[in-house]
Amino acid sequence: MFDKQGGSATASFHHDDPVGLMHDLGNYIQIATSAVRIMAAHEEIAASSELSTVVSHAASSLEGAGRLIRRSNPFEEDPSPEAVSLESCIAQFSPLLRYVVGPDVRIKLLIGMVPKVQCTSVGLQNALLNLALNARDAMPGGGTLTLSAMVAEGPEAAEVEIVVRDTGIGMTPEILARATEPYFTTKAAASGHGVGLSGVKSFIESIGGRLSIASQPYAGTSVTLRLPVA
Repeated sequence: MFDKQGGSATASFHHDDPVGLMHDLGNYIQIATSAVRIMAAHEEIAASSELSTVVSHAASSLEGAGRLIRRSNPFEEDPSPEAVSLESCIAQFSPLLRYVVGPDVRIKLLIGMVPKVQCTSVGLQNALLNLALNARDAMPGGGTLTLSAMVAEGPEAAEVEIVVRDTGIGMTPEILARATEPYFTTKAAASGHGVGLSGVKSFIESIGGRLSIASQPYAGTSVTLRLPVA
């Protein structure tokens, strides 16, 4: 069902069960993905490098949203962890990363020679996207987002250490202590629901990794992910 509001069509959902809602959301995402692909083939879009880039990012975002919807379906098995190349994962993810953080945030990628990690590519990209969005929101006036990776010694075996660091407003000790609590947020209700960091922590721990956060007011925040080597 579509309602006319302000001259644009918006979908109205009336599901009492989350499974049905996820199913319909997946269908709408497929429709939008098809529409974006048709737009990408249009000669005016193809002739403009700027528009082609925007449409390409939109298509990638929709494909990612579709994968997340499928993972949220309780009747669909979660993909099994596999050996994921961090270099390839970042290469696929970096165009979207640069798009979502905006023009005022400088991105530094410091990825050394690291072994493959044991996780899912979609899950890792989603975790990094959540951390990048948090970093962007912590730098409303712009700043630098640094994503680095290196091999580190773990308690039992070597691990890959990924650090996402921003130069933003940082967190007080009180906020830092609650940062990974489900539904805890310091953002306005319209812009945040407090599931980003808690979701990242849950994902990292589900694959046998660890998450830690270091932050000080007006001195930025660093989120460290320790992932098992494949």
